[in-house]
Amino acid sequence: MKRKIVLMVLCLAFALVGCGMEQTEAPDAGFVQVVNPLVTVESVEEMEEKLGYSVPVLDKDVESYIVLVIDGVCESGRIRYADGSDFNIKKGSGDISGIYGGVLDAEENIHGVTVSFCVYEELRYAIWEKDGFTYSLTGGAALPTDVAALLSN
Repeated sequence: MKRKIVLMVLCLAFALVGCGMEQTEAPDAGFVQVVNPLVTVESVEEMEEKLGYSVPVLDKDVESYIVLVIDGVCESGRIRYADGSDFNIKKGSGDISGIYGGVLDAEENIHGVTVSFCVYEELRYAIWEKDGFTYSLTGGAALPTDVAALLSN
């Protein structure tokens, strides 16, 4: 019986000592910040410097100039105009509008370039390729006129 009491006292002592010890927690990894791939720049000149090529612009008020950076490489540019239209440019080919589910509404030859005019719900946009670059222009009441202006730059 004495043994049982000693054993219970020892267990209680170990439990109390264990409760008084500092608990070690896993180190706090801190806030993990995801890099924003969209970099806003101040001008078309700064955009061109980052992209390494010329960017045509429309003669209308600009809301912002944006460069898409992927794995440290400036991949494409976007000019957002005050009227709500977006112009995208990227080296390569393919649809860079970012609009999925649109349907071809019409094709026009503008300054020797085939431009596809597409519609998604109420949104009209144009996509085209020229000289190793792909382009898109979204929205705006003067879509065909704006495309022609970009192609003449």
